[in-house]
Amino acid sequence: MVKILLVNDKSKDASSIQSHLSDNLQIELWEVRSIAEGEEKYQAITPDIILVPFAGEDDMSRIVSWQRQCMVHGYHPGFLFYIIQNNNAIFFDISQGSFIVPLQESDASRQIFASIRQVSGRAKVERSLREDYDHHNRIISTMPLSCLEVRGGTVTRVNPAFLQGSGYDEHEILGHAPDTWLMNGQTVRDELFRQPGLHTSLEGMIRKKDGKEMPCRITVHSFHEDNPGDGIWFIEDRSDYAALHSALRETEYTCREQLYLAETLVIRLDPDGFITFVNPSAVRCFGYEMDELTGISIGVLFPPWAIQNVINPASLFLEVSDESSSALHIFEHCKKNGNHLWIAWTSRGLYDSDNTLTGIICVGTDMTEQVSSGEERISTRAWRDRILSFTDISPEAFDAVLQACIEIGREGREGKTIGTSFLIGDSEEVLKRSRQLILNPFAGHPPEMRNIAVPDVREMLKEYALLDGAFVVSGNGLLEAAGRYITVDTSLISLPKGMGTRHSSVAALTYVTDAIGFVVSESGGKVSIMKKGKIVKVIA
Repeated sequence: MVKILLVNDKSKDASSIQSHLSDNLQIELWEVRSIAEGEEKYQAITPDIILVPFAGEDDMSRIVSWQRQCMVHGYHPGFLFYIIQNNNAIFFDISQGSFIVPLQESDASRQIFASIRQVSGRAKVERSLREDYDHHNRIISTMPLSCLEVRGGTVTRVNPAFLQGSGYDEHEILGHAPDTWLMNGQTVRDELFRQPGLHTSLEGMIRKKDGKEMPCRITVHSFHEDNPGDGIWFIEDRSDYAALHSALRETEYTCREQLYLAETLVIRLDPDGFITFVNPSAVRCFGYEMDELTGISIGVLFPPWAIQNVINPASLFLEVSDESSSALHIFEHCKKNGNHLWIAWTSRGLYDSDNTLTGIICVGTDMTEQVSSGEERISTRAWRDRILSFTDISPEAFDAVLQACIEIGREGREGKTIGTSFLIGDSEEVLKRSRQLILNPFAGHPPEMRNIAVPDVREMLKEYALLDGAFVVSGNGLLEAAGRYITVDTSLISLPKGMGTRHSSVAALTYVTDAIGFVVSESGGKVSIMKKGKIVKVIA
């Protein structure tokens, strides 16, 4: 049975319509005296059709407001305006237009009822479609998976999950191309056109509003094969997967490092730097017999230049044990036969109940390798992979810069110790965040004259190391600039005490780029290697 709510204002038109509807027993007729009364009672009645007399402009705005109120409360009745002219009942359906029923005909009531049933049927279909739409919209709005719609290359719809995950506001997404927040947008578009079909899945990276990167998996259900970028985009946050993958990779590096560094050296010192214990691995490594090292100063294991200004060599290992630095310290040593070797040390001080130093335990690993010339040098194979991950730096370029730093720290220039710094990798971003203090001596020169792996080039750059500013080296080892002044805020960087402005400025630049920093200390010639604002290795 059709439920009809009639606004009967007691006019002649209203009375005529009420009379015709009352003659029909297949309806449930409710009457109210005004629009205001209908707004109060319609929820209790839940009519299929609301009949309202044609009204003036003021009443029309109230009727529109009433219709919106119905939609807010989940009701979608059909609204019909009525008026009688020339013995014809004229009905106007808001969504379908007007229709006329002649009242002089004997079956006028039946015609009115049939027309109203048609309107009621349309209202039910529209209500069902709207409910389905609202239901699907609620699913999309509440599901945790990010979803958006792209048409004509721009975003036309986005769900709250994407806004919450990315941090953007709706107006910053709608009407904009996906490149607004998709870091590798061109690559994604190329992949969409490269993979045929209406369903495509690929990996991407979202730039969140706060500047952070969010790895994701994008599944696109395209509307048309000719334009695969237009369609429904489902975006899965892969941050946890990326973190897990990174943790597995870190574990792989650690296992590889442990396997490579399997034979451990152990030495115990007293507070004055004399050896009180040495294990067989350390004895063999330095080329001594078992009873030769016990009781002598640890200074015998260093080249003379390395400890000429050191009063107590035990202080070198106490510095290694400083918990304010998580870096692994690598010292240059010499064997009994005079050959050089490099040992990576970790140390811990031993204290009694009065907090007095009683000894130092030093645990080390030989990091030396033979080069083609037969000379020894520090090996980076066991630890450089971790440093070079997510950079554009080749291992050869990394080793060449490290070798240049060690030579500068050890030899100085013209008998004087000097300090300098190198930034390798991500050279375009490094150059953007620095400026020249002098004319760039490497500008315009061919690549073969700027390759830091060439010994003659390394000798040449030692002259420029006397100048203020940093060297900039590309990931493949080409010197791009010298004398660069770094223009990056250092307030977010926290380094161990004793580090100067050169260390903090280089660390700050590595924090905001993918470059690796090398700093040669003027006092002592130590080489500090930095990544993402932290010291990761110290070589002395």
